[in-house]
Amino acid sequence: MALQYKFKELLEFPCDQHLRIIVMSDESQPERLIDNINKLIPESTGIDGVIDSRQSANGKYTSYTLRVRFDSAEQMEMLYDKLPKFDFVKHLL
Repeated sequence: MALQYKFKELLEFPCDQHLRIIVMSDESQPERLIDNINKLIPESTGIDGVIDSRQSANGKYTSYTLRVRFDSAEQMEMLYDKLPKFDFVKHLL
């Protein structure tokens, strides 16, 4: 994996980070999103659940803010690489 992120230089691990994830609107999306994050980083010490959510003006998208504990920069890089590849995820900030 090409290192395009500088998480190791900027953060001290383990650390909690807030992620803003924009997904297609659907009632089951928060649970689906959390389940997929847990599958990608099962060794993570936890996701605090949805801290905030906002729906787009046209209702097509919903953005969720989650707090995730990362044990390493590699975990964070992998999540940033793989989570946006799910069909219901549009952006990860």
